[in-house]
Amino acid sequence: MSTTPPLFTLVNVADRRTYWVGGQCQAVIVGSADTGGRYALSHSTIAVGGGAAEHAHSREAEAFYVLSGRLAFSVAGETRMLVSGTFLHLEPGHPYSFVAQGPDPAEVLILYAPAGLERLIAEAGIADPENPQASRRAAIRSIEDAATLKAAARAYGVDYVDVAASESK
Repeated sequence: MSTTPPLFTLVNVADRRTYWVGGQCQAVIVGSADTGGRYALSHSTIAVGGGAAEHAHSREAEAFYVLSGRLAFSVAGETRMLVSGTFLHLEPGHPYSFVAQGPDPAEVLILYAPAGLERLIAEAGIADPENPQASRRAAIRSIEDAATLKAAARAYGVDYVDVAASESK
C-alpha cells in the first residue's frame, strides 16, 4: 500500500520529535509519512568526544551537512575532518564512524534515503525531556544504554562492526 505524500510539509521547530541516541541529541525533522518514504532528515547535536561507533547501513544512502563544529569522519580506511559547510554523501554498505572533535559540539543535518531510519531513532532513543537537568540525565542514559540501540539497529538494516565481530566468535 503506497501513500501519497502531501504537496508540501512545513515543520516548525516546536514540532520536531527529539530523542537522545547514543549520546547524540537527534531532532527528527521529517520522516517517511512526510515525504512519501523518499527520505528522512534529522538535526543532530553531538557533544565533544561523542559520535557513532563503526557501522554500516544496508538500505539507506546518507548525507551529512555540518552546520557547526568539527567531525572526524572515518570511512574506507580514510579519516577526513568535516567542518562547518562540509557535505558528505555515503552510499549504503560502507562501514563508517565519526567523532565530534570540539572545541564545541557539532551540529549536523543528516539525510537518510529512503526514509525509515527515523523509526529506529524513535524506537531506541530516549525522548528528550524539556527540563535541562532531565535532558542531561537522558543523554547519559542513552550512552550507557548503547547496547539497546545496537540490538534494535539490525531490524533496520544497520550492522555495528563490534556487534558483528562479537557474534562471529
